[in-house]
Amino acid sequence: MNLIDYNRIMEALDKERQLLLNREMYEAEHILVNHAMNVVAELPIIRQPEIVRCKDCKNSGLDSSGINDYWCSAHTEWHDGDWFCADGKRKEGR
Repeated sequence: MNLIDYNRIMEALDKERQLLLNREMYEAEHILVNHAMNVVAELPIIRQPEIVRCKDCKNSGLDSSGINDYWCSAHTEWHDGDWFCADGKRKEGR
């Protein structure tokens, strides 16, 4: 599966539509661009969840020994600061 940036594709199609409006003979192309915009608008949108690493997660706390490992209260295990999981919730103020 390939993901696209929905906003960028719609902006590109809209820009193309605006360029076509400046031409005298644009009817077929204009219809095609409008159809493409409708097709893209109907595609399912997949929202990527925010990735929260242990060092920024409210469920984790830094090891007091200075090893830079984080204790995860959600999973009751140690991780390094770059680890992330589906239960990560960003600390307030970050």
